[in-house]
Amino acid sequence: MKAAIRYTILVTIVTFFSLYLCNTNAQETEKFVNCNCESVYVEMIQKLETNYIGLKQLQLAKKDHEYIQRKKNFRAKSKNVLPENCTEFLDEFLDFFNDGHLHAIERPKYTDSLLLEFKNEIKNKALNENELQAYENNLAIKVSDSKDNILGYWTDGKSKFITIKSNNVYEAYILETNVKSVEKGELKATIRPTVKGYALRYYSYKYSPVYVRGKLCKDHNVFSAGHVYWKRVDESFHINMEEAIDLKKPSLKIIDPKTTLITIPSFNYDFKSFNDFVSRNEQYIKDSKNLIIDIRGNRGGNGIYFPLIELFATQDMSGSQGLVLASQDNLEYFERKMKYSRRIYKPVVKNIQNNMGKIVDGPEYPKKNYRIRDNLIQNVTILIDKGCASAAESFILHAKRSSDKVTTFGSPTAGMIDYTSVNSLLLDSGSQNILFVYPTSTLHKDIPEKGFNKTGIKPDFAIPSSIENKIAYVMKKMGS
Repeated sequence: MKAAIRYTILVTIVTFFSLYLCNTNAQETEKFVNCNCESVYVEMIQKLETNYIGLKQLQLAKKDHEYIQRKKNFRAKSKNVLPENCTEFLDEFLDFFNDGHLHAIERPKYTDSLLLEFKNEIKNKALNENELQAYENNLAIKVSDSKDNILGYWTDGKSKFITIKSNNVYEAYILETNVKSVEKGELKATIRPTVKGYALRYYSYKYSPVYVRGKLCKDHNVFSAGHVYWKRVDESFHINMEEAIDLKKPSLKIIDPKTTLITIPSFNYDFKSFNDFVSRNEQYIKDSKNLIIDIRGNRGGNGIYFPLIELFATQDMSGSQGLVLASQDNLEYFERKMKYSRRIYKPVVKNIQNNMGKIVDGPEYPKKNYRIRDNLIQNVTILIDKGCASAAESFILHAKRSSDKVTTFGSPTAGMIDYTSVNSLLLDSGSQNILFVYPTSTLHKDIPEKGFNKTGIKPDFAIPSSIENKIAYVMKKMGS
């Protein structure tokens, strides 16, 4: 009976979503119907081939035969892709390159009346207290089965969810929330396993459905999917009804007189706030013999971490330079960057202007001169896992180049660092607002030969997956 209810809810919502987008004759949905995935695909291919240096390198090496065939096959498939599935279809095509910075995202813009329809449908199909309690009573988290590690209790800081399984799809329902317009029992997301992790149809707090891709990391305790960031909690966890919890906020904990733990969930964080955090805790950090920096599950963001590195740096960091593909879109991207530093980006702009269609030298980032601090730090351990991506991987590389005290423990990172400096281009996709996102630069001039995307950044010391308390494991290894 319960399974039938869940199935009916899911089918009703998905069917409603598809019918409303594709079959209504209301004028307000006309732009959405005009999202023709075949034409969007063709436009994305043009932008990919014009701007993405990774593909240009394949072409120059005459290793693009598989790409050419894939492009042809997907063109045929694109004719039958519905508007609401277009972004996921584009992502599937781009998976060929194994580059996490190369993907499609959507920012759909719905009319007020359409949002009201979504809202009413979700509220009408919300689970009642008895149904939720039945799910809680029957919930069994099979931690030994990786396919079911998504099951359990989660929070985004504003709400607490229960995630259950219905056939081959997972559903997240709200148990508690401090968002006044939202009610207990409402569906928050449908989650489908994929080869690359999970595909979500996620409902914002304004009831706007959006497709995002997600991954589990930090021993299945963090779920990250685009702008969605959930942390696993236990059954006894309750939401603070007065204010939301900032799950991405860095924290510091003194474990013992010799050991300090810094946890950094994300580098997608305000620079000033991060700098203030480092400044407030500077003395604690410098007085620690053993410093553990836990960045497991950190999907990246921006290079806000240098004030922290400076506290344990033992040497200046050498400069670096990669390559870029000269194109009009990349020219405009680096022209925008010039407002931050003309000295770094003006030479790139000139290189692009004079060599359209060719690979040229990218930004030359100067040597980083640190003010070496007096401190008691002897060991800096960075705890990593497959969730570490992009700026988190840059942090690892920069920390190791800046200090001989740094050692990494854990498992290989995501491998999202060979191509960097991301640009985004809006595709002609109606109200679906699909963006083609791609990296403009290589990490250095020997990419892809000496890169990390295929393997991730491997730790100096691997931690067996069977070890549950990885902090304790690291402390033991450090002799703390």
